[in-house]
This record gives sequence, C-alpha cells and structure tokens, in this order.
Amino acid sequence: MNNDDSEQLAGLGAPRTLTRKERREMMLKQQKRRRRRRRARLRRVKAWRALRSLQFWTRTAIALVLLLLFAFWARFAYVYDIPSYAASVLPPHIRAYVTVKPWWFGPPVFDLGLYAPDVGGGAIPDPYAVLLYKLGQYAPILTHPQIIWVSH
Repeated sequence: MNNDDSEQLAGLGAPRTLTRKERREMMLKQQKRRRRRRRARLRRVKAWRALRSLQFWTRTAIALVLLLLFAFWARFAYVYDIPSYAASVLPPHIRAYVTVKPWWFGPPVFDLGLYAPDVGGGAIPDPYAVLLYKLGQYAPILTHPQIIWVSH
C-alpha cells in the first residue's frame, strides 16, 4: 500500500477544500432552495389569509342575515291571503303586504284566511267585524297598516 491509500483508509487526510466553481454552484443551490421555500411559505400565508378572509366575510354575512331576520320578526309582519271583504278597506288590488307592527315581537306572518269566518252559509252579517275579532290584538295590521311593501 502506498501512502495515499493508507491515508484514505485511516481517514486522517486533511479535509478537501472546494474550488471556486464548486462553492459557487453550492451557493446557487442553497439560494434556489431558500427561494423555493420562501415562495412556498408565501403561498401558504396567502392561502391562509384568503381562507381567514372568507371565514370572516361568511360569518359577517350570517350575522347580518340573522340580525335582519330578528329585526323583521321583531317589528314587521307579512300579511297575505286577504279576503275580498277585508281588501275593500285597503288600497285596491293588494294580494299581500309587509307592514310595521304596532307592537314588538309578535308573529311575523299572518294568513288572514285562517282568521276569516266561513261566509258560505250567509249567517254572518259582518264578516269583516268577525275577522277583526278573531285577530284580537293583531287587528291593527289590517285596520291601520303602515304598508312598506305590496304585492299586487
């Protein structure tokens, strides 16, 4: 065995220094690796921000819808299925309308057909009075409506 073989076997040789070209190639590889990692990190951050933004706007929209539904339930009423004798006290050709309730937190939907008396027998002289009686405390939605929206 010659001297070079024995040094390689024993591992006692001096560490090999890189040439200028090898060092530059190694530095370029490290730069490329850092750049790829940085771009990947930026993509992850952008995706996370977009997701968080989507979550924020979704939650905001849901909260707004719930607030509007709560406000409608609290203060507005949708009145429909208006009998012909009750429609005579309203503006002409109204099939349904939204009105401001004179009270807070009552039923938001009124089907006046459910409150209307059966006029088929003809025994009821004033069906409008019976309708108002059946409506009870909710009669002002028909007698004094503050109409906001109308369906013709």
